[in-house]
Amino acid sequence: MSVPASLVILPSSVVMLFIHAAGSYLGFRGLSIPRRVGVYVSVFEVLYYVLVSSLALSMLPTWLMLLIVLMLIIHLIGVFAYFKGYLGRYASKQVLMYYGFYELLEFAIILAIVINLA
Repeated sequence: MSVPASLVILPSSVVMLFIHAAGSYLGFRGLSIPRRVGVYVSVFEVLYYVLVSSLALSMLPTWLMLLIVLMLIIHLIGVFAYFKGYLGRYASKQVLMYYGFYELLEFAIILAIVINLA
């Protein structure tokens, strides 16, 4: 990976790891990130996957490239649903506990990105 790309992707990956560790921790407790923070987080996540897709996709293993493209699609749909308030309708304690597993899976994907690009 080129130096400028790594200077952007690796630090933003660390931020994403913190976001998803927090999201997983809260989700397992049936809680979510407050909306006033979540709005910014959702936009940051989309920008992160756009950044990784445009700068580093060809440098990663095929299985990870496919997961990154899938996460980009999920987050593009998700940010729209989040801003429209659709996701809040499903935010029960039980659903949020399952969401904790999703956040943990995403944490693992981001960690794989870091390991492959470091």
